[in-house]
Amino acid sequence: MLKGVKLGESTYKNHLDGYNQIDLLLGKSPSARHEFFYFGGPQLGAVRIDDFKYQFFQQPQGWPGGKVTTDMPTMVNIRQDPFERTPLIGEQSLNDLGGGYMNDFFAREFWRFVSVQQEVGKLALTAIDYPPMQDPASFNLDAVKKQIDAAIKNKPGN
Repeated sequence: MLKGVKLGESTYKNHLDGYNQIDLLLGKSPSARHEFFYFGGPQLGAVRIDDFKYQFFQQPQGWPGGKVTTDMPTMVNIRQDPFERTPLIGEQSLNDLGGGYMNDFFAREFWRFVSVQQEVGKLALTAIDYPPMQDPASFNLDAVKKQIDAAIKNKPGN
């Protein structure tokens, strides 16, 4: 699949992440993977690099809820905050959390955004050789209307 397979008129290329996790599964070593990418539909929602997770949008009502974009990614150390309760988005200011602790945290850890930018850049480059094969599913009425409009447009006689 790395070089491509021709099926009918189309050639498909596919690539798994390439990490050999056998030693992890056998309990011989830690994971060879250091980054995870989280997508919400077609949008990159978050990146985890080792203990830090960077979120590009929030979903306060969970997966089926709406997406709230932020002016800059939020960052949380998931070893220190496994339930990802900070930073809070919405009514509370970062200045209010822990007597200004969050501002100090971002000031000390801001350099980490460079590493997440590099990882996202590497991911983007893979799309050149291995482009997405299909659009993600959509369950909203706007997507249903677009399908209906396309079916009407493609109906014989139109």
